Amino acid sequence: MLATMLAAAAIAGVYLWLIARHLRKSAALDGPHRRLARAERAAADRLLVGDLDRAGYRAEMEMVAALDAVHRPLVAPAAEH
Repeated sequence: MLATMLAAAAIAGVYLWLIARHLRKSAALDGPHRRLARAERAAADRLLVGDLDRAGYRAEMEMVAALDAVHRPLVAPAAEH
């Protein structure tokens, strides 16, 4: 029983360490990514509250996607022939 409790405590400790590590990394994200995430979250909140209609939400998401493409362009591998 003691061994099980120690193993559970060790697993919980490792889990908490991993969460803290993830939070430190996410806090160090570049500025544009955080701003875009905030804009996306705000648009979703406004849509749910009713301050924004579907067309307005779609337009805001298009803007967020365009800005994201500028800051983090998608690089696709070349097609093999």
